[in-house]
Amino acid sequence: MVEETFTSALIIDDGPVAPADLAGVALGGRPVALSREPRWMDKLTRSRRVLERALSAGHPVYGVSTGVGGDSARAIDAAHSHDFAYRIIRQHGCGLGPAFSAIESRAIVFTRLVSLAKGYSAVRPDLLAALCGLLNNGVMPVIPSLGSVGASGDLTPLSYLASVLAGEREAYLDGEIMPAVRALDQAGLRVHTFAPKESLAIMNGTSVMTGVGLLTLDRLNRTYDLCERATSLAAEILLGRSQAFHETIHRLKGHPGQTATAEAMRTALSGSRLIDSGKAEDRIVQDPYSIRCAPHAIGAARDAAGWATTLLARELNSVNDNPIIDPDGGETLFGGNFYGGHVALAMDLTKIAAASVADLLDRQFALLVDSRVNMGLPETLVDYGGCGLKALQITCSALTARAVQRTGSDTVLSRPTEVYNQDKVSMGLHAVQNAAEIATLLQQVLATLLVALSNAARSRDEARLSPCGRHLLEQVRAHCPVLTEDRRLDHELEALVQAMDRQAIETMP
Repeated sequence: MVEETFTSALIIDDGPVAPADLAGVALGGRPVALSREPRWMDKLTRSRRVLERALSAGHPVYGVSTGVGGDSARAIDAAHSHDFAYRIIRQHGCGLGPAFSAIESRAIVFTRLVSLAKGYSAVRPDLLAALCGLLNNGVMPVIPSLGSVGASGDLTPLSYLASVLAGEREAYLDGEIMPAVRALDQAGLRVHTFAPKESLAIMNGTSVMTGVGLLTLDRLNRTYDLCERATSLAAEILLGRSQAFHETIHRLKGHPGQTATAEAMRTALSGSRLIDSGKAEDRIVQDPYSIRCAPHAIGAARDAAGWATTLLARELNSVNDNPIIDPDGGETLFGGNFYGGHVALAMDLTKIAAASVADLLDRQFALLVDSRVNMGLPETLVDYGGCGLKALQITCSALTARAVQRTGSDTVLSRPTEVYNQDKVSMGLHAVQNAAEIATLLQQVLATLLVALSNAARSRDEARLSPCGRHLLEQVRAHCPVLTEDRRLDHELEALVQAMDRQAIETMP
């Protein structure tokens, strides 16, 4: 987790927030506070009154005075509405699988807070304040990662957020998992008492897929920065040609991500005396595609991530529960804004793009050990008589294969559930989780390539490397020194991946 020092809390009302705000809260620990603006507080009050008038008039309100899903024809009388609100939470306590991390949980809580604060969910300011209390005191729900099909939102995972507010199930606090009621007590927080609709408002939305998806996109964008630097270093070590990164070439193609990647690589190669140093008679006229077309491959992934971030930023700022209570029109509207189709499609594209970059790096590793194209490097990439990094290439390819295998579309894998009430579902959280796994696999592939490049550079005159290349090598070698004999590398590779997550490997000197 990257801790930052913030001079002020992020003020929450019905205004827009940016993905950078989510990152500040989830990764940087920025505090949040509710706005005191009278206009916004009045909007919350009016939304609540619309709901209460509908209930007083005996109008059916889904999930409040009726059952849920296919059971919505059944009336819930007012005397049992309080108990029903808690039964909705408890019946969804059936998630399985590894829990989301405390950082991911922070993103989820923040994302739900933003949506409910728009003023169309008929929740009281007390509930919004309770969500702020969780974030500001580090009480994060322990949320199993499996159990959502991405329609009716992330019902099961979000029930774990609702349950912690109610003092049930488990929570993270200070790095420890403990009963939620104890965590609330230690943090000086009270158990929240849900009013009608509030528990459903917490659960019936896209906040898990959106929060975790935005964290994944943030991680991928930072990883793409390092992929550009690693590719630039590979071009130097392989005595590649800089013309492939010429500004004119990429300006004429016109894609923003490609142009940005080519510019980043030109900057990284500045000052290199190895690039363009190979003798023309010793090689083919152009470098292989994994070097020459790297701006196109990484740039396409950058553009995909940019499009996905735009969609998820819109989802972050959306009203995505059901029913929607319109404070201006005075209506109670039943719809499907909890559907995660946009998130699913965006993250399907994201994971394909990230796996393509992993494949690019895998091909660069293959160039380094191929005597036909590696400009005289030893195939072991070390200068002693051992096996060197031959086994590491196998690991690199295995990780890449797994990333590619995870790219199958989740969007088209709809499974009818809940007695055909949820007969078309988005699978949005599945798409996000597969994208998150591919992001990790990409980091692991990158770690193997960086170790290979670090050792291969010893066969060159490192004084002729670019300043950026030398700086990158220093950082890699701080975690994984150059091999002088064959040794295990797993712990050092993991340290490199963790350094990427901590942003401890800088992209430029």
